[in-house]
Amino acid sequence: MNTSPSIDDILMGLIYAISEELMPNLANPKAQATAAMMQSLIQELRQMVPVYDSYIVDEHNAMTKVLRDTAGALEGVSGASADAVRERAKTLGTLADVPAPMDREKVLAAHRQLGKALEQTIIDLDVLQRAGDTRGDVALDVVRAHLAPRYARDIATVVAGAGMIGRG
Repeated sequence: MNTSPSIDDILMGLIYAISEELMPNLANPKAQATAAMMQSLIQELRQMVPVYDSYIVDEHNAMTKVLRDTAGALEGVSGASADAVRERAKTLGTLADVPAPMDREKVLAAHRQLGKALEQTIIDLDVLQRAGDTRGDVALDVVRAHLAPRYARDIATVVAGAGMIGRG
């Protein structure tokens, strides 16, 4: 018989196999704890599967705006770090919004590039803040306003969604 299990089916099978085949044969408490953590990580993946692509689209479109808004907050600021932030806004900040459904490989590559751009932007803003330029604080608030809801969403999806905590 040919079957085509979904990604969720495969992940659920792994959780079940760890629970039924592996854990009963583990005598070492550390090995048991490791197996339980493996189950929790697999459960996190199960909870991400249905929403992951929509998250990538939303994040891509938001990150391009964040790069533009961050550069705007640095209007009048001089120096290499401010110039680097503005340059990223001119290049990556002008990428077109992507629709859903998407060309997955193309959008994932752009998402990685935008994520790295935000990381570097935070480093450049730190340089400005350490130099005493308060516009670096304002620009960092733009980045934080983008990242904070993403972190909260990820925690709700990965940790609390469908009750990962306490499984095992």
